[in-house]
Amino acid sequence: MGLDLLNLGTQGVLTAQRQLNTTSHNINNVNTEGFSRQSVVQETDMPLWVAGSKYGAGVHVAAVRRSFDQFATNELNLSTTNLNYSMDTEANLDVLTNMMSSIGAKRIPENINDWFDSVKTLADSPNEIGARKVVLEKSRLVSQSLNDFYENVRQQNADVNKKMDLTVERMNGIALELKDINKMMVKTPGPHNDLMDRHEKLIKELSQYTKVTITRRDNENSFNVLIGGGHMLVSGTNASELKMIAGTPDPLQRRLAMVEGKGMKAIQHDSIGGKLSALFELRDSTIPTIMDELGRVAVGFSSEVNRLQSQAIDLRGQIGANIFSDVNSEQAARSRAIVQGGSSAEVGVFIDDISLLKAGDYALKYDGSQYTVTRPTGEVQRLDPTGNPSTFFLDGMRVEIREPLSAGERVLLRPTRIAAGEIKLEMNEAEKIAAQSYASSATFATGNAKFKVLQSGALKEFQVVISPAANQFAVLDMKGKMLLEPQTYPPKGPVTVGGTTFELTGGAAANDKFAANLVPSEGDNGNLLLMQGLQTRKVMDEGRSTVIDLYENVNTEIGLKKATASRLSEVSRVENEAAQSRVASVAGVNLDEEAANMMKFQQAYMASSRIMKAADETFNSILQLS
Repeated sequence: MGLDLLNLGTQGVLTAQRQLNTTSHNINNVNTEGFSRQSVVQETDMPLWVAGSKYGAGVHVAAVRRSFDQFATNELNLSTTNLNYSMDTEANLDVLTNMMSSIGAKRIPENINDWFDSVKTLADSPNEIGARKVVLEKSRLVSQSLNDFYENVRQQNADVNKKMDLTVERMNGIALELKDINKMMVKTPGPHNDLMDRHEKLIKELSQYTKVTITRRDNENSFNVLIGGGHMLVSGTNASELKMIAGTPDPLQRRLAMVEGKGMKAIQHDSIGGKLSALFELRDSTIPTIMDELGRVAVGFSSEVNRLQSQAIDLRGQIGANIFSDVNSEQAARSRAIVQGGSSAEVGVFIDDISLLKAGDYALKYDGSQYTVTRPTGEVQRLDPTGNPSTFFLDGMRVEIREPLSAGERVLLRPTRIAAGEIKLEMNEAEKIAAQSYASSATFATGNAKFKVLQSGALKEFQVVISPAANQFAVLDMKGKMLLEPQTYPPKGPVTVGGTTFELTGGAAANDKFAANLVPSEGDNGNLLLMQGLQTRKVMDEGRSTVIDLYENVNTEIGLKKATASRLSEVSRVENEAAQSRVASVAGVNLDEEAANMMKFQQAYMASSRIMKAADETFNSILQLS
């Protein structure tokens, strides 16, 4: 009898002791991040059969259970992914909006408007050298402000690539830690309560960077970890490696890839989620939008100013030279086509019509027999280039394919991506500002032909007349004297008469007349008035926007994106807090509850100790009787 009581008391003491130990463990880790409350599962021992009856044999500890809800944990991981994506998107847009409103808005529109003010001042006294020098200085400030802001945005792009490298490095570190935890769980018998806490803590951190899916392996002692749309990062005791690899055809537009043996498998980042997705979106969408629109400002402003310069004469009586760098220089045309390294393809992109110019990437592809282009909107268009070199026209661009693409090759066309960084002040002599327009009031043209004087010579006043059949042209002086006998229209190239060279395109109507007056006239400001009018002239977006409107529009667009991101971030925060509360209600440690358990298990321990004392007293009494 005493021996049975002693066993019962011993089992009770041991069970209560383990309950107290587990409760103490919970209390000690109340502030430990990722800790899940543990509880002792106790079961009744098998009863003993004595003299025709069954008697209870006591209690034992069956397991130490970890409080856990898989559904709530999955929900928390998903909400963590969404929260970090929305918070990072908001933070990234906040940086850009602050940059555009505090730096760009104070310099770019302001400097452009100052340039127009200086032109207006010069128009009042066109021959004043001091006023001309002010125009050149304001021109330099316009180009410099565009260059500086472009460099700031470009640096943001470089910083994003660095952040991607750090993020991928940490994800690889988490993968190795998860692999090691899986190894320990496979080697040692479960339950693995504390290891599972470490596992879930790492998964929660990983879910900040990307969407995570967890599956238990068949042996139930380790897990598979998949990221994004189902890419295996950890498989039991094996871990894959992520890398950032050079983009194609743009090596700077780096891609996420997974190492597979000796090769690489590129991962589509559209469904990756989390911080990584926010970085990709910033680099591949938001920053390019700003760069492209800044480029459109630079191209629109510089090309229009240069065009007006070319239609007027300077103080020396010469055709006006470019104030800004030529948007259609050979270097600029080649820089707009991104060709894969090692390719023999050669493509030049020229800007023919700024009003049709659009922002974004155009993907030019060749399948071996047919060229196609994918517009920034995603629309795919078949192309039929003609001429030599093969040329096609698209959205204000003239694209020359000088060396053909290989079958399956892709070339990116970016008409304005780096234009804000390339614009430069070309003119350094104030006398070369062309204030006087050479267009004569004798001009009468109803067709679509374009007339342009390329060089001023001895011939200062003349007119080019189209025949009644519109198949010939002749050059006359202003009194009707023949200077050049009728020639075939349109001319095949520039025409020179009396040292003066001009060009005339096709499209003239019958009897059209183009007249030029290259005689310098002191005080003539006709061309300056045209330049001044550029401030309000809607030359972009098919006549819907001025040059300055482009900057204001993209500033507004980024601001709206920031406002939307802020609202989504707030929603994600609420969802994440709710998910955390659900997990905490299951796995969190409640100090009041643990204190109550401590008292309960302490009483059980004392009671079981009393049983052991009773057993000892009973056993001693039996010994004394014997």
